[in-house]
Amino acid sequence: YFVINSDLDSKHVAVLKPKLEALLDGNGQHIILDFSAVEFIDSTGIGAIVFLFKRLTSQKRKLSLLSVSGQPHKLMTMLRVNNAIPFIEKA
Repeated sequence: YFVINSDLDSKHVAVLKPKLEALLDGNGQHIILDFSAVEFIDSTGIGAIVFLFKRLTSQKRKLSLLSVSGQPHKLMTMLRVNNAIPFIEKA
């Protein structure tokens, strides 16, 4: 479980990348990224999420995105990211 506390644009992805890569070294079978605080995502952010998804899939692990809303939800739905990476809502 990992909370993203900033937008996912090129500036913030550069800072987050080492933390996301650290998730690859962990041993959890199912990684959940909490998007509750993410109000904006651009192509760099999409690329980072897809990269993480592909690496986890190659390790036979899963990735889900929690509480995706607003602009990130619209863009990721338009790009069909949600067809590959499940979106989940807080219960």
